[in-house]
Amino acid sequence: MEATGASRARTLVAVAVMVGVILFPIYWMIVTAFLPTSVVLSRTPPLLPPLGAMSLEAFHTALVRRPFLVWLSNTMLVSVGATALSLVISTLAGYSLSRYRSRVQEASGFILLFSKMLPGSLIVIPFFIMATRAGMIDNRLSLILANTSVGVPFATWMMKGFFDAIPREIDAAATIDGCTRLQALWHVVIPIAQPGLTAAAIYLFIVAWADFVFARTLINSPELWTLTTGLASFVGEHGVDWPGLMAAGALSMIPVFILFILLEPYLVSGMAAGAVK
Repeated sequence: MEATGASRARTLVAVAVMVGVILFPIYWMIVTAFLPTSVVLSRTPPLLPPLGAMSLEAFHTALVRRPFLVWLSNTMLVSVGATALSLVISTLAGYSLSRYRSRVQEASGFILLFSKMLPGSLIVIPFFIMATRAGMIDNRLSLILANTSVGVPFATWMMKGFFDAIPREIDAAATIDGCTRLQALWHVVIPIAQPGLTAAAIYLFIVAWADFVFARTLINSPELWTLTTGLASFVGEHGVDWPGLMAAGALSMIPVFILFILLEPYLVSGMAAGAVK
């Protein structure tokens, strides 16, 4: 019993250290947002912030002096649009890869997987050329399509894993009852795969929310900037507004945290369902 207790204590200590290492950057970002630049850039910045030096000036700068809410609305519009479009495409593609076996299907699946390995900096130039020729520079739609192309490959394989865990006999039973393939997918399979849809939606939303390469390349007008491009504007030619940058960064994390809190039960059950197969 003593050995078991000691082992459990070591495990708890190890977990606490790992959690501390993971959360420390977030803690330091929030601390930096409340401290003036002189304290942040001192030779020995305090690990525990002095209460007398803390202020909300950086948050005032981010919310009032900068168009943070405009950046937020642009990011939300692009992220929701890219997530919805990507989810439709990846659901249909994942269902096709799961239910149909042919050389063409397998080749398509491997091409999708290979395309996920390509870095965004490599494919941004072709996207810029296509957007320029189509007259879609400074257009949110071009940003939605770009983020869709990045998110679909991995989301397709995610959905394929969830569909593989659903017996094909369910599809067959639906077709016997008079449903077409699409009707069976919509009325029978998708309700069962709802946890997988939630997991894929969270992944796609985060990919679009955190995009910087496409947003910086395809959007030039400040009124159409997303959060990542707006955060980069805190970095000036002769200095960096660290408190303002960290305050805006902390505020930009709130919608993602809310999304995780609301959808976390579906995400956990969805990951478990996808791992059963």
